[in-house]
Amino acid sequence: MAGSFLNQDSNSDVSLSARIEGLTFLAHHLDEPVVIFNPRKELVYANPAANKIAKDCPLIPSPSIPSSDSLVSNPQTPCDPCHAMELFQADMQVQDTFSCPSPSPVATPGCPFPRAVPLKSGTGMTHFAILMGARGSETVMVAPPDQVSSDLSLQQHGDSFPETFPRTIIGDSEPIQRLVEMVRLIAASEATVLIQGESGTGKELVAKTIHALSRRCLRPFVVVECSALPETLLESELFGHVRGSFTGAVADRKGLFEEAEGGTIFLDEISDTTPAFQARLLRVLQEGEIKPVGSNVSIKVNVRVISAGNKPLEGLVATKLFRADLYYRLAVLPLTVPPLRERREDVHLLVKHFLVQSAKKHGRDPMDVSPDAQTALAQHPWPGNVRELENLIERAVVISRHSTIEVEDLFADHPLQPGKNDLSSIGKTARQEAERSRILQALRDAKGDKTRAARTLSISRSSLYNKIRDYHIS
Repeated sequence: MAGSFLNQDSNSDVSLSARIEGLTFLAHHLDEPVVIFNPRKELVYANPAANKIAKDCPLIPSPSIPSSDSLVSNPQTPCDPCHAMELFQADMQVQDTFSCPSPSPVATPGCPFPRAVPLKSGTGMTHFAILMGARGSETVMVAPPDQVSSDLSLQQHGDSFPETFPRTIIGDSEPIQRLVEMVRLIAASEATVLIQGESGTGKELVAKTIHALSRRCLRPFVVVECSALPETLLESELFGHVRGSFTGAVADRKGLFEEAEGGTIFLDEISDTTPAFQARLLRVLQEGEIKPVGSNVSIKVNVRVISAGNKPLEGLVATKLFRADLYYRLAVLPLTVPPLRERREDVHLLVKHFLVQSAKKHGRDPMDVSPDAQTALAQHPWPGNVRELENLIERAVVISRHSTIEVEDLFADHPLQPGKNDLSSIGKTARQEAERSRILQALRDAKGDKTRAARTLSISRSSLYNKIRDYHIS
């Protein structure tokens, strides 16, 4: 199936092929309609749920596509203009939601596919547009502003939903909305997932949400901090060991893969693992079995693997610091969690949530944040992302003598004092954001060619690489 897609675009890479395969697999099992278009406005995929609305939507050919055949043999032109096609325009800001009224007089007013997500290759070029049906009432993954302290609940799980369900993914910004839509799709599949993003952005929370929304939600969710253990202990921890296999192995021990049987294992900081460990993990993913340290007997396991890292694995693969074959196995369904500085409009929602959470934890009465403090929080660069914000709010709740948190409660010991340097901090932030935006545009125009992008920006290639690193551009 993936090969059929990629034949339409000779510039597509191997990772794109794996992602297409995973996306079409999971979309085929969703009750929500999903269609995929290429830049030529040709419908190249529609899941069975999309076939059911063929009579109401000019996007879907009529008669509808047989559910057994995911590839359209006679592509047709969708609504013209179709706003989702803006995803293919490199000089436009990608929009998260589109509303395109159907010309059909019998159709329900409004587009049945209001959500559109770009599918990009490693060069940053958009090769396909994934259009999804309207979000159903059963999903409330993003907390609305007036419910940020509420627990997340999904009607389809009913009373059987696990008590360990993760905290709400909070935010109404476009980056978070796009992330949520992809999480909903990914959760329905069994494919491996790679979550990338800076430290403190909430990668583990996203992994927990995927598990909680999946068919494995009642089985274990096991977290492994790969960077915290040396190679030998990491293998023993994951795969188990037999008695006498090494000094201190006084008894047989099950590994975490066995402990996670039927559920999900989350491998955090996978980029810090050694080549030898990566080879063993690759075999687990390929064969679906593990071999305890010191044993000659393999054990079959049924575990979904979600991995995460704060370093771009594509770059590590290019420099041969990470196995390419393992990367493609892990990144069947890749996700990127945006840094907090790229979704500043969510700061006030997160502040409200953490205030309620911290006040309850430390036995304080309900607290608020002054307007000056809100401004300071909105202007802060947040190098530590959501984790930094959470810790800052908790500290302020503990030390504040009043029910309203002021700037000095937040930044008393911080080298930057936003309350005293508003104009300078605003100017610096604006310059940084403008520069980052210009670099991204140059890379898009150059289709990922950094030498050409550096020439466009009138800077050296080494300077461009430094700025890409400083601005966490992947």
